[in-house]
Amino acid sequence: MKLPIAGQQDWSADTHGMAYDNPQFWDRPHLESELHRVFEICNGCRLCFNLCPSFEVLFRRVDQLDPHREEAEGKHIEGGRIIEEHEAAELLKHVTVSTENPVNLLEDEDKHRVVELCYECKLCFPKCPYVPPHEFAVDFPKLMLRAKLIGAKEEGIALRERFLGATDLVGSVMTKVAPLANAAAHNAFNRMLMDRTIGIAQDRQLPTYAAETFATWWSRRAPVAGGETPVALFATCYVNYNDPAIAKAAVDVLEKAGCEVEYPEQVCCGMPKMDGGDLEGARKLARRNVETLLPAVRAGRKIVTPGPSCTLMLRSEYPELVPTPEGREVADAVMDLSDFVLQQARAKKLRKPPAGAIGKVAYHVACHNRVQNFGYRGRDLLKWAGGDVTLVDRCCGMDGTWGMKREFFAESLKVAEGAARRVESAEPEVVSSDCPLAGLQLRQKTGRPSYHPVRILSAAYGGEPLRSGRETP
Repeated sequence: MKLPIAGQQDWSADTHGMAYDNPQFWDRPHLESELHRVFEICNGCRLCFNLCPSFEVLFRRVDQLDPHREEAEGKHIEGGRIIEEHEAAELLKHVTVSTENPVNLLEDEDKHRVVELCYECKLCFPKCPYVPPHEFAVDFPKLMLRAKLIGAKEEGIALRERFLGATDLVGSVMTKVAPLANAAAHNAFNRMLMDRTIGIAQDRQLPTYAAETFATWWSRRAPVAGGETPVALFATCYVNYNDPAIAKAAVDVLEKAGCEVEYPEQVCCGMPKMDGGDLEGARKLARRNVETLLPAVRAGRKIVTPGPSCTLMLRSEYPELVPTPEGREVADAVMDLSDFVLQQARAKKLRKPPAGAIGKVAYHVACHNRVQNFGYRGRDLLKWAGGDVTLVDRCCGMDGTWGMKREFFAESLKVAEGAARRVESAEPEVVSSDCPLAGLQLRQKTGRPSYHPVRILSAAYGGEPLRSGRETP
C-alpha cells in the first residue's frame, strides 16, 4: 500500500523549531539559540543532575565558569589565599560584581561534549517539569538529536554510523556466514582493526549472529490457526538476526494465550539510522514499515514488539516521520510484547507455568520502557508467573550503538555500574530485561546472561527453566 506524501505545513506553532520538517529545525544559528535557552533552563533547575553524563558535564562546566563560584561556596580569593566568610566582611566592600551568565561562557567544544554524551535514553523527558505543553517547551533529548542531525548534514554521515545503521544489510550478510562472523568478533587482531578503522570498541562484547534468522524460521513453519485474538509480530532487526529465540518464544507464548500470530513483511524500525544522523534513511524505513504493517492494523491486529527502543520508535517517532493518518494509525496499534502478554494473562487467557519454574529474578527495566509510562510490564509478567522479582531500575548505559563506540565505551561501563551492582545484590537465579542490548551490557558487567521475560516464560512452560549462571571468561 503506497502512502501519500505529507504536504506543506504551517509551522507558526513550532516556535522552537523542533519538528523535523520545519525549515527552522535545520538552521544552525537557531539551534545555537535553542541550546543556550535550554541550557539556561536546565542550569536553573538541575533536577536531572544525576541522570546521565550530559548533565554532569554541563553543570560541572557551568560551575567552573561561574564568576561567583567562590562567593557561592562562602569563600573568596585574596592574594591567592582562600579566606572564610567571617573574615571577608571588609573585603566584600571591594568585590567587583559580575553579572555575566556562566552559560554565556560555554565554548563550542563544551556544547559539543554535552551533545555527544547524550545517548538518547530519554529519562530526562518524563522527569522534566518544563516539557511541552509548558511554555518553556524543553525537550532535551530531541534538542541533542537535532544538533547531531544538523552536524551530520553539514559534515556528512560518518562510515561508522552508516555501518551501524545498515542493520538489515549487515545482518543479512552476517547470518549467511554466522560461524565466521562470530569467530571474527572474538579474534583479537580483527577487533583491533575494527577499533582503529570504524571505532567499535575493542573490548566491547558484541552480539552473536544466528545461523538462521527468525524470518527464515517463520517462512518454513507450518501455520497455526484457531486463535481468537489476531496479532502481528514486529520482531525487530536485533531479534531477527541476533537472537531469534526471543521471537520464537513470543510466538509460543502468544499462541498459548489464544492469539493468531502473523509476521508481516518488515524492515528495521529506523532508530539506528536516526541515532547516526540519517533522518531521511530513517524516514524511508518508517514509510516502508507503515506500508507493510497497515493491512494488519486494519484487519484488527495489534502490532506487538519485544524491543523497547523499537516500540518507542514506532509509537512516538513514526507519526512525525510519516505525518499521515496512516502513520498515526500504525503507531496507535503498537504495543510492547510483555505488556500485551500480561493483558492476556490478566484476562485469564494464559495459564500460569508450574510453581517455582521462574525462580528468583533480577529484572532490569529498560530506559525506553520507562519513558513510555506504561508501567513495569516485564516485571509484572514475571511476578504473575510466580517469579520472585527484584526490580533493577538503573540505566545500563548501552543505549543502542552508543555504548559500542570506542570513545564512549568506558563512559558506558561507568553508567552501568549501578545497574550491575543491583543485579548482583539480588543474587538472582536468572537475569531479565526486555532490551537485549541492555542484557548484553549487563552480561559484560556481571558475567551473567540476560533473557527477555517472554523467553523466560516460554522456557518455564517447556519444563526447562532458564538460569543466568556466571560465565567463565
